[in-house]
Amino acid sequence: MKRVALVLPLLVACKARPAHRDDASVRPGDASGPADAGAWKELANLPGVAPVRVVHLPVKTSVPRFTVGGPVLDGELAVVSSSQFGFIAVDYSRGQLAWTKPAGTHVAPPLVLDGNVVLIGDCVNPPDVPDGDTLLGCARVVTQSGADQAYVAIHAKQAVVAEFAGADGPQAVWPLDNNVVWRRGDKAVAVDLLSGIAKPAPADDPPLVVTYKDRTWRIRRTDEGLISADGKPSWHTDRAYGTLLGAVYLPGQSPMVRTSQPTRSGDRPELLLFDTDATGSLHGQVSIHPVPGIGLIGHAISSVGDVALAVRLDTSLERDYVAGYAANALLIWVYPLPQVKRPDPVGVAIAPEAVVVFHDGDTLTVLPELSAPPTAPGAVRVPSENSTP
Repeated sequence: MKRVALVLPLLVACKARPAHRDDASVRPGDASGPADAGAWKELANLPGVAPVRVVHLPVKTSVPRFTVGGPVLDGELAVVSSSQFGFIAVDYSRGQLAWTKPAGTHVAPPLVLDGNVVLIGDCVNPPDVPDGDTLLGCARVVTQSGADQAYVAIHAKQAVVAEFAGADGPQAVWPLDNNVVWRRGDKAVAVDLLSGIAKPAPADDPPLVVTYKDRTWRIRRTDEGLISADGKPSWHTDRAYGTLLGAVYLPGQSPMVRTSQPTRSGDRPELLLFDTDATGSLHGQVSIHPVPGIGLIGHAISSVGDVALAVRLDTSLERDYVAGYAANALLIWVYPLPQVKRPDPVGVAIAPEAVVVFHDGDTLTVLPELSAPPTAPGAVRVPSENSTP
């Protein structure tokens, strides 16, 4: 396996624009200058932006907020989940609720599969399952308009799924052939959406699949933080990285693997975008515009490589913000989230004309799109959708 040297020749991304923006994504009255300072002095010199709209969701405050998930995008719908309302689909371009679906006190993140939405959570009215089986939850398949396509009990023999049934921790759902994998903590099951039967499955994140010309690489981040690619040629890095974000496709270049790398500037912790050639060459690039923060609490990447990062600024747990980068690693804007104690992760999804953020269990904030100016080196604009797992 080829080792990609860590001291890479770097193609530095183009210098960030001045705070003023001439494109239509910042509307009249939006903040086009530096981000609001106040308690956010670390962001004072970065380009700020105001939301396109903020949608407050109806919640049952009498119900504890055990779990939240989403958003995932299905056309102009953003679908989110929470213990306090089940599942809600919002037309984010108009700020209107499209449909709701009930669930029990625990919910998994929604998933878009073949144009429908898969909703997994505790059953509202627990159905009967065969003797000796454990009921893990219920899966509902819903069309974009909100019509139910299927509703099945997720179940399996007790001995087969005992570990998953007792698992706790962050959840994720992703497609596997025509079915789905549901992960909870460090355990996962594959769910047949026709029968509801569950089987143990590997809990590892699905690989990032990158195709270029007639070659394909399956790329993962190891437990040690190394980036490893199975393909021709196979390759791996010899240093650790923070978060594997996805792939970047710039015009006239081979695809890149984008990561978020923790770093420091003096005594200030920062996050830096770092790109490595997905084909295994020594070519790479790094953004010259790192953002302050101690870590990520959510992220999304578009099909071309635009990235939205939900960044935790410090250990107060109440100063978080979203940073938006174009595919060419140009910092487009930052947006401080409301300053509240925030134990839950922040969900982020990128639509063709907006960035959709689900935060605090009851709010969808729609932010401007992330395309770089047409004259910027490497600028690209392709319709795209991709959310936080």
